[in-house]
Amino acid sequence: MNEKKGTECIRVAVTVPVRDTFSYLVPEQLSPGIRVGCRVLVPFKKRKVTGYVLERIQENDDIELKAVLDVLDSEPLFPQKMVPFFEWLADYYFHPIGQVIQTSLPGGLNAVNYKSASLTKTGLKILEQLSQQTEQRDILSWIKDHPGKKIPWPVGKLYPLRKKGWLIIEERARRQTAGPLIRKFVRPKQDIELESILREKAHLVRAKNEEEFLKAIFDLGIVLLSDLNVKFTNAYYLVKKWTKENVIEQYEGSLYRDPAGATIFPAPTPPRLYGQQKAAVKKINECLDRKVFSPCLLYGVTGSGKTEVYFRSVEHAIRSGKKAILMVPEIALVTYLESIFRARLGNRIAVYHSRLSHGERYDQWIRMARGEVDMVIGARSALFAPFSELGIIIVDEEHDASYKQDTSPGYQARDAAVMRAKMENAVVLLGSGTPSVQSFQNSISKKYDLILMPDRVEQRPLPDVQIVDMKKLDKKNLQNNILSNILKDELEQNLADGYQSILFLNRRGFHRVFLCRRCGKTIHCPNCDVSLTHHIDMDRLTCHYCGLSIERPDKCPSCAEKVLKPYGFGTQKLEQELKTSFPDARVLRMDTDNTRKKGQIYHILKTFSDNKADMLIGTQMITKGYHFPKVTLVGIVAADSSLSFPDFRAGERTFQLLSQVAGRSGRGGERGRVIVQTFNPDHYAIDTATSHDYHTFFEREIALRKQLGYPPFSHLTCLRLEGNNKERTQETVEQLGLGIRAIIAKQPEIGNSIHLLGPVEAPIARLKGKYRWQILIKSKNISLQKYLLGEIHRLSLKMLRSSGVRLVIDVDPYQML
Repeated sequence: MNEKKGTECIRVAVTVPVRDTFSYLVPEQLSPGIRVGCRVLVPFKKRKVTGYVLERIQENDDIELKAVLDVLDSEPLFPQKMVPFFEWLADYYFHPIGQVIQTSLPGGLNAVNYKSASLTKTGLKILEQLSQQTEQRDILSWIKDHPGKKIPWPVGKLYPLRKKGWLIIEERARRQTAGPLIRKFVRPKQDIELESILREKAHLVRAKNEEEFLKAIFDLGIVLLSDLNVKFTNAYYLVKKWTKENVIEQYEGSLYRDPAGATIFPAPTPPRLYGQQKAAVKKINECLDRKVFSPCLLYGVTGSGKTEVYFRSVEHAIRSGKKAILMVPEIALVTYLESIFRARLGNRIAVYHSRLSHGERYDQWIRMARGEVDMVIGARSALFAPFSELGIIIVDEEHDASYKQDTSPGYQARDAAVMRAKMENAVVLLGSGTPSVQSFQNSISKKYDLILMPDRVEQRPLPDVQIVDMKKLDKKNLQNNILSNILKDELEQNLADGYQSILFLNRRGFHRVFLCRRCGKTIHCPNCDVSLTHHIDMDRLTCHYCGLSIERPDKCPSCAEKVLKPYGFGTQKLEQELKTSFPDARVLRMDTDNTRKKGQIYHILKTFSDNKADMLIGTQMITKGYHFPKVTLVGIVAADSSLSFPDFRAGERTFQLLSQVAGRSGRGGERGRVIVQTFNPDHYAIDTATSHDYHTFFEREIALRKQLGYPPFSHLTCLRLEGNNKERTQETVEQLGLGIRAIIAKQPEIGNSIHLLGPVEAPIARLKGKYRWQILIKSKNISLQKYLLGEIHRLSLKMLRSSGVRLVIDVDPYQML
């Protein structure tokens, strides 16, 4: 219902899938609490939805506006400076701005919409008349007994009953699950001294521990009631007694949930900076002092001391009254770097990533929004830290594909960091020992300032690399098809010398596939076009895409013969092989299978850094950022596994992974060694990685990209259509392809700069039960690409309305699977 016009209006981004923002009137009684960055409850069509206040605006006399219903926050969740950044993200990545903001905030803050139902008078009468056995009675009875609850059936099942007038379907919103952790505290009353109390009321001190109890409260000033209950068995009685005597008081307050772990290992201040570090710090600090947008690429080989450069730059920014964001690609690295920075900067540091609980993320976010911290360390979501005086954003390991969000909105955190720094006149420092092709090209074209750190600290040499051509080895030279005798001998020698080893294998699980030796078929996931992986700890087959887990079968699902044979290997099998070959060695494994629980990453890293383990096996989680001085040997077990991916970045990813994991070796006093096992030793990505030759790799890769017109010489967008029905999905994507070509044909300027590839089936044609087709848009002009995406979006709204097919627009895709 439209309201009367008022004098105060706000622009709101609502959390529904619409790309526009909307204006609302501000009722006089709500006006004091409404600020940019707060959430509000607003009417939208026939619903009540959450929205975010983007700005105060002038009333438009020509439009009747609806009024805000409620204000949901007592303080802003993000500063006004971040509004243009959210608008850019929504525009560039083609996603509704309300949902962009909703995604950036701590998950527990978001209201969850759900469907509930209530019975009408007719429905109540029918319920009394229906027999006990009918499904309709079961549904109506459940609705009657569970008012306001989420319905447990597909909503379509209730439509026939609603049509008969028996029930009403309602949309509700479950309020936030995160908020302050409220606990009871005890504190002394103001202007009261313990000594005088003990003198004046000595006759009241009767229990043996009563004086100790009072001293504990007066010494600490504020004490959790629960802590007192632990320390004093009669605490409840004593609190009640001395509260009545007006000596102490109880109150409720918020308790900060500190997610910080203990220090993994000491992080002393280096006695001095080396020449290349000094030059890098000087350059970055000059950029900070200018207080203008300054994009820098820090290209420093592994072990060159980039972390210390990060620290000095952050320290300079904080001294200048600015805030700092340090982003890393792996949550495991957050734990590692937090211990280093916290040991030297104190507690004005926040950590922020998806492994924190809702409550912990809320506490960290509120601390940042209130200005109680100077720096945040986190994964890609740390980019949204609600700082209003941002000085520097550091993107460590900027080349890593983990910075690309694989769900909507599919933002690239590194690229978005550059844009946020530009909008806030900040420095953005992209650091890597193996820069992305895109970033290095930007430095060549002078878009970024290039800062070079070509040497390891203390002039330590890069590790010696030996390639093992697996094609040339017979079975006598292989250990269970996993370890060559060359690598096994090196591991044995390293163990005898008292040093540590790292083994890299970017495959989880035990066996990769189970193959029927009669019909030749593998055991596939019923929801995805991928083979199931055997995990020995559960003795189950698991899909790494949809999470399906089944018992290991004893016969083939296709032909029912009991001739299944396992092939391939993952980190679990490598772990078993090492424990068998080296029974006295202390072996650790680190992958997503054994680091899901809180604290496990810290425990593994702490154990290895304390030299309480001899060998660490891992996936790409272990390839970057870590400094373990006792590691002198790195074994790369399947160096070419990433080359088989159907992606134009496959060579770049292979080079980066190999170079990064090789860089974990020889970072102490001893020279490092790297053994690379591969079936493809002549590929330029492997050859240049093993020779530590980034420039030759870049020249080969950039020439290939230019010839094929791939980024950085074009912009890519992947249009992915997903549906439950294979034929309907294929038919729809073909119609959409024809519609897009018709749009391009009408405007020659689009056709001259945009190239359409497809439609084709996705490499994984079925994923999580959905059939998938793709259309790839390759464009030289970003403005024309954005215009075309707008036309495609409008076309899809008509075409997909009743097709059962969903369109996902992925701008700058990083996964082509």
